[in-house]
Amino acid sequence: MIRRIRHLICHHGISPDKILVITFTKAAALEMQHRFIQLTNGDYPAVSFGTFHAVYYHILNGSGKGGKKYHPISGKEKVELLRHCLAVCGIRDVDGDTMEQLFKEISAGKNEGVCETARNQTLALPDDDIMNKFPAIFEEYCRMMEEKNQVDFDDMIILCHKILSENRTVLSYWQKRYSHILVDEFQDISPLQYRILKKLAAPENHLFTVGDDDQSIYGFRGAGPGVMQQFIQDYPDASQVFLDMNYRCREKVVQASSLVIEENKERFPKKLKAARPGGTAVKICSFSSWEEEAHYLARAVKEMSLEEQGKTAIIYRTNDQSGGLTRLFHQSGIPFHVHGKIENLWGHPICKDFLAYLHLARDISKTGNGRRSDLFRIMNKPCRYIHRQAAEDEMVNEEKLLEYYKNIPYMQKKIKKLFGELKRIASLRPYLAVDFIRKSIGYDSCLSGKKDGAETWIETAARIQEMIRGFQSLDEWDTFIETHGEQEKSEKGKKEQGVTLITMHSAKGLEYDTVFIPNVNEKVIPHSKASSPEQIEEERRLLYVAMTRAKERLEILTFGQSSCFLERLKLSPDIL
Repeated sequence: MIRRIRHLICHHGISPDKILVITFTKAAALEMQHRFIQLTNGDYPAVSFGTFHAVYYHILNGSGKGGKKYHPISGKEKVELLRHCLAVCGIRDVDGDTMEQLFKEISAGKNEGVCETARNQTLALPDDDIMNKFPAIFEEYCRMMEEKNQVDFDDMIILCHKILSENRTVLSYWQKRYSHILVDEFQDISPLQYRILKKLAAPENHLFTVGDDDQSIYGFRGAGPGVMQQFIQDYPDASQVFLDMNYRCREKVVQASSLVIEENKERFPKKLKAARPGGTAVKICSFSSWEEEAHYLARAVKEMSLEEQGKTAIIYRTNDQSGGLTRLFHQSGIPFHVHGKIENLWGHPICKDFLAYLHLARDISKTGNGRRSDLFRIMNKPCRYIHRQAAEDEMVNEEKLLEYYKNIPYMQKKIKKLFGELKRIASLRPYLAVDFIRKSIGYDSCLSGKKDGAETWIETAARIQEMIRGFQSLDEWDTFIETHGEQEKSEKGKKEQGVTLITMHSAKGLEYDTVFIPNVNEKVIPHSKASSPEQIEEERRLLYVAMTRAKERLEILTFGQSSCFLERLKLSPDIL
């Protein structure tokens, strides 16, 4: 792409200040700018490099004299604003998991464009009170942001499209501002971003895009390979150049990954070639259990030299898969670092529920009072129809709850049963307490009612229970989590030390000599939430991205029911 920019300037006489180069991350934009400066000896500093959101923000705040000036909202400000909106709606003590889910629902509501849609959509919120009040929370959140002239990424896209669609003067200004637009990672663009891009490029349509439809893996934000197909329809005279040579992976890896991705229907047909012939045969290893798979992985990594470990990645589908691996690697003395956001089973909502049950039981057993936040977390898991209004004080007890429901006999019966269960929990060591919560209280039955992969949730509960088998007390469990968390924080600060643990999404654009992909099982990849043909194809693209991170050696690990994506691979004589 940087040579294309130089070509436009040197051979077509395009003024550097008329060229706009757009990519998705600030780091990618700065790297491309740096490489262009090196290529051209800094002769053309006027070329503009930026992210999509930086361009949108620039357009919003440069749309005319006296126009409204917007301010990007920080992550901390978003949390404070949402907590304010919840308080206005009479909701307090909301945990981090629910806050994260609320932000997802707010984003979905904004991208639908109207509050009415947010009222009617199927919400995935864990609390009935919050779910019922979501429309009011959503409207208050939008109102407060508008009042403060604050915008998040969703707003930048929506408002930018709105102003370019409604204000011909603004649109004309930006169309004249840049005559040539170049876009990297085009497969990651959403339909709305594409519509903005088309408006900016018109009427001359000097548009140059680079993308790989087989690496379109951001469907959750609206991206998909369909946009690249649409580009061909919108610009039938556009030149297409297929880059079919893979310079990263050995031939064996290219062949194996091609067998996987060729099963997708929504893609440009292509036959990839490897610039690096030969290599080690790709290996598929099947195990009877997750524990057997994990111990094989630990042994394989431990046999490597420190230098080899530093060039190795373990790439998994979701963040919570890292939990068992980090504990095992700590115990085995294997150096590693977790790339990006650290999230594991100890921070999983199910683990937090179990701990809330145990903390509440211990505190009530010792003092007669427990924390309201613990009660709020578990009081309707399973459903007991207890309302938040029943616990107005920071500390709660059986007497106060019975007093609140003094005129409702069936609720008094539920309260007495709950506190009887808490008394039983307080007498058990953690493993047996969790077993009691799951089977006797009915927590697993509560999980089985989830629409988004009930079996996966129950499996996670079982794995957490197994991980705490050796703990003799709640204090021991708490101490381990506190220590484990500190260890992970220190791991996060390390750079290129030991094996890299990373998700498939985060691995995009990176490369390693050796790659292990664990848990390539049904309901993991493809994910249990993937049901439509489009979602299944995106899951296959995710596996393809993970496989093509390997330069030399690739091992795919599976236990139980292996992924349907491996069926064609297993039939290949070139796969071990």
